[in-house]
Amino acid sequence: MISRVSIRTLVKTATYIAIGGITAAMIMKSKLEDRVRSQPYYRDSLKLLRAHPGAVQLLGEPIKAMGFDFGEETKKFGDGKIDDFTLPVKGTQQRGKYHFWAEHKDDQWNITRAELELDEDKSRRLVIRKPE
Repeated sequence: MISRVSIRTLVKTATYIAIGGITAAMIMKSKLEDRVRSQPYYRDSLKLLRAHPGAVQLLGEPIKAMGFDFGEETKKFGDGKIDDFTLPVKGTQQRGKYHFWAEHKDDQWNITRAELELDEDKSRRLVIRKPE
């Protein structure tokens, strides 16, 4: 015998499943982003940016990192290297994108190159650290 389920019950069930799935995905993304933010390469790269007088003058203090495209940025990892990790940043005066490259050697991450691109002038970048 087949029991009939009302459309209303089906819609409620589908809504709960969708909300649960979206919530779980958002929590997982947030936890993964927190893991990246706690990594030495992330923290060290931001220290480098915040210590650069030119970047401070252009962006204004405090300099804050805004979210990042986790899916896109994770494609840039491989063989102990990070190639052009891009972080949106903002200060009190301007916004921009902070690009950095890093290498993992001797159990330590080293920022090998870093550049600041301002939203107002994408044709130029301020060199924060040059490759050696």
